[in-house]
Amino acid sequence: MTLKNTFGEYSFVTKLDVTNLEASAEWYKSKLGLVPEEKYDTPSWRQFSFPDIPRFAIGLNLSDSVEPGNTVSTFVVNDIVAARQSLTEKGVSVGPITDVGHGVQLSTFKDIDGNLLGLRQNPQS
Repeated sequence: MTLKNTFGEYSFVTKLDVTNLEASAEWYKSKLGLVPEEKYDTPSWRQFSFPDIPRFAIGLNLSDSVEPGNTVSTFVVNDIVAARQSLTEKGVSVGPITDVGHGVQLSTFKDIDGNLLGLRQNPQS
């Protein structure tokens, strides 16, 4: 079964923890040429897309400290309840759905090596 069948229409966001959100946002913009997606800005989050890769993004998450290897790769889905249910039916242990503010809902799960992955549903706009 493909990801599209599991998650519906989706995009992919990788979360990176940073200790200085504004400085990091400027670095990703100026050094890597990523495009800010300001509609997703919150006090603790900045998101950037790749100019030539549709539906793939890097999210910068403000954190008190940065631990290498603490990246969470996230599947952005239209219906987090259905995506979570699909994974659960396949034997994947998926955490509860949490509203993290601004209408964003998250749920996490791990692969067989313990790598943290996530589901994310953005607010309807």
